[in-house]
Amino acid sequence: MRFKRATSTPFFLNEDVRIDGLSHDGRGIARYHGKTLFIDGALPGETIRVQVVEDKRRFMNARVKEVLSASSERCEPVCRHFHRCGGCNLQYWSHAGQLEGKQQIVLDQLRRFANVVPEHVEDSLISPPYGYRYRCRFAIRWRKGRLSLGFREKGSNTICEINECPVLAEPLQEMPLLLQSFLPTLKGREAISHAECFLAEQGRGLLLRHIRPLSEEDRVLLKEFAATHQLFLYLQDSPESIRVLYPGMPDEGVSVALNYFLPESGVKLCFRPQDFTQVNWVINQAMVEQALQWLTPNASDKVLDLFCGLGNFSLPLAKKSGHVTGVEGSQNSVEQATRNADLNGLNNVSFYCADLSSDFTAESWAKEHYDIVVLDPPRAGADFMIEQLASLLPDRLLYISCNPATLARDAGNLASYGFKLERLCVMDMFPQTAHVESMALFIRA
Repeated sequence: MRFKRATSTPFFLNEDVRIDGLSHDGRGIARYHGKTLFIDGALPGETIRVQVVEDKRRFMNARVKEVLSASSERCEPVCRHFHRCGGCNLQYWSHAGQLEGKQQIVLDQLRRFANVVPEHVEDSLISPPYGYRYRCRFAIRWRKGRLSLGFREKGSNTICEINECPVLAEPLQEMPLLLQSFLPTLKGREAISHAECFLAEQGRGLLLRHIRPLSEEDRVLLKEFAATHQLFLYLQDSPESIRVLYPGMPDEGVSVALNYFLPESGVKLCFRPQDFTQVNWVINQAMVEQALQWLTPNASDKVLDLFCGLGNFSLPLAKKSGHVTGVEGSQNSVEQATRNADLNGLNNVSFYCADLSSDFTAESWAKEHYDIVVLDPPRAGADFMIEQLASLLPDRLLYISCNPATLARDAGNLASYGFKLERLCVMDMFPQTAHVESMALFIRA
């Protein structure tokens, strides 16, 4: 068989392709004359025809052209923007199928790349398949005064204009239409580059990013818009500067105390519009409660929480343990976490700012003994941290993963330090997308 040379020019394969499995990012996998095919939109067990979009020496990237024999898990996408929007790329797969497939992705990565098999695979933490997203960012583009508002198209910077988004929580559903009708009425409209919508216990919030100052006339219109639709409204003209415009606050850079609850733990966490918070409240609450159940902290335990954010794990753990040390790379987040501890009356928790991607062994907190470590790293994983923590690793380590590939790599590293993977579960944080989140409990063997 003669291959085309490496190319980025799309072409069709003249043979049917059988899908054997899934890659770590949710694409179908097949073999084609010695090459691996990674195929967007394909499900295990299907026979399809494909269009190759990238041909490399050892693999091809492709997309489904025609489904010849469909999986029983294939379904019609709910969203009418599915075929253009780059957001929810798994809507063709049933919700139950997504959960099962994501679990299999994690297990395959662990087995293939770390030779690690969990002792117990727990039931997935399940989210509503739609209406789960409590935060989103709309891209905005202006051309000759005309507004395009929505999300990026698949594989493109072009904006897919939307009027609705079924994964948004119900109170946010009307925001695309509200913004499309209102923003063009502003005189300085073309200064607005992004719109971020979010929910707090107090209600809906809107953060508008602008690249030039807005006139007082436009600010009056914005305040009236926020009052009419009961929005907490913020303006941002730089990464560091966010100002409260409404409700009823002086424009002096102060922030309304937005918050969310973890009801089972009785913890309230305040946040600012620019702070990271989980977009799926249902799964976040279930995740924190399961962490407590798996770790079973007691009043004598000392806990280290790395990438602690605003205290999402730290504060519930502090209610059940002797002392919690939280570490985060953002000084603003550390300050907010400290305020959250005070708000909840917790004096057995300390927060530190440190760059966890560089050598932190000289830090005072890194010289302490801990009974529990919680790791919630970014997609790059925690291999460097595990090496740095080698002498500190306790008998219990909870790893929150947003990338099956780096989880597998780090699981292998932990196995070399004498840990076994006691429990594993997939968390349905982002239904309809290829994002795979999981929780893993490692116990020293």
